[in-house]
Amino acid sequence: MTTSRRRFLKTVGAAAPALLLARTGLARMGSAGGGGSTTVPLFELPLNIPPVAQPVGTDVAGRPIYEIRQRNASVEILPGLQTDILGYDGMTPGPTITVDSNQEVIVRQINETNVRTTTHLHGGHMPAGNDGHPVDNVDPGTSKDYYYTNKQVPATLWYHDHTMDVTGDQVYAGLAGFYLISDDYERSLGLPSGDHEVAIVIQDRTFAADGSLIYRDNIMGELGDTILVNGTPYPYFEVGTARYRFRILNGSNARRYNLRLSNGASFVQIGSDGGLLEAPVTRTSLDIAPAERLDVIIDFGQASVGDQIILENTAGSGGTAQIMRFDVVRVEDDPSVIPSFLRQIERLDPAAAVQTRRWVFSMGGGGGTPWVINGQPYDENRVDAFPRVGTTEIWELVNRTGMMHPVHIHDIMWQVLDVNGRPPAPEDAGWKDTFKVPPGGTVRVIGRFDDYVGDPNEITTAYMMHCHILEHEDHAMMTQFIVVE
Repeated sequence: MTTSRRRFLKTVGAAAPALLLARTGLARMGSAGGGGSTTVPLFELPLNIPPVAQPVGTDVAGRPIYEIRQRNASVEILPGLQTDILGYDGMTPGPTITVDSNQEVIVRQINETNVRTTTHLHGGHMPAGNDGHPVDNVDPGTSKDYYYTNKQVPATLWYHDHTMDVTGDQVYAGLAGFYLISDDYERSLGLPSGDHEVAIVIQDRTFAADGSLIYRDNIMGELGDTILVNGTPYPYFEVGTARYRFRILNGSNARRYNLRLSNGASFVQIGSDGGLLEAPVTRTSLDIAPAERLDVIIDFGQASVGDQIILENTAGSGGTAQIMRFDVVRVEDDPSVIPSFLRQIERLDPAAAVQTRRWVFSMGGGGGTPWVINGQPYDENRVDAFPRVGTTEIWELVNRTGMMHPVHIHDIMWQVLDVNGRPPAPEDAGWKDTFKVPPGGTVRVIGRFDDYVGDPNEITTAYMMHCHILEHEDHAMMTQFIVVE
């Protein structure tokens, strides 16, 4: 069986929201948005900070239960206009869930929308069957309890829709939110915290003149012409003369960013996808692909009250060349520090690998499946690997196309061995789950399959690997594996 988004939409059984069907419109926003009748304001709106979710109770084992209601909603994203979205608790991004390492929780996703959904905790290491498999559907009017053990080091994770063939549509429509893991050790380091620790998701969207979303399902990757940060177009954020920790997520469907500060100041990167690095890395720019996370500190201590510093995107142009603005509005004492050593990382030994698997990402042969892995489009009834629990493997990610693919592997965190035969850059030397595989290049990663096994006879206990350009994923550049005893 080959995958086809047309096949899926015909079997949903409920009409998709109008915003998901508006693929033929050619409207563009004006000014920062690239032409049209409506102007997107630059740096006129404050940065939205999503609310922190609170447990609604506990189960019989004492585990906190969080309830998130997936809703169709109409919200004001562009000033004076309403935009129809799909949102966790009716907002985009959804509420932020904060937990500690090894704290077991239940997240109950309640589907009050008119489309099928499934929710993936991106970067999460959880028991099989709780990963949000693309066909483990939560139908409208039903719910699913996702059991998360959080048996992993603290990291910036995010939860988002992962429904078969329409992940791009439904993430674009708003189904994404932060999931942050911490612990006492990290809190003891003296890093910026409280109001000085901010999670931001950068997304690009295209809006029609009436404020509605335009989504074309571009199989090469959907690129919007307007930048949103935490759901706000080109926001400003007021800061003091102190250090701030920003957990940056590229939540775009396909756009890659190269971030820099307009005053030439440096970022200090302290973490990546899977948590803290061993040591800070000073960088003048940040290259971030879809689904990657960068944990960075920006020091405004040398700035003066009244300074305005723009976070720029040197990989963009027009409405995608600027992201947000930091406004220095007060003098602050700063008790925070940046330790020279952050967290010990266990280095996996290539000699311990029991198997090397080769995965080739390439163009397909048509028939509705333009993207393939190892020459095959995704088939939910086929499992392509059965790694054994407790073993270490090396996976070779090979790109046979002319564009970069950000490859995401579910279940565990990995370490980069080399990129085109060269050791990883210091900022990529920690734990990661998403890898920029360059055009015509190869990235080798090593991982150990700890803890959780699936059922070879139950497909929803499989974990996924796919390109995180969501339109590539939706058009069959995806495979799956089941961890076995």
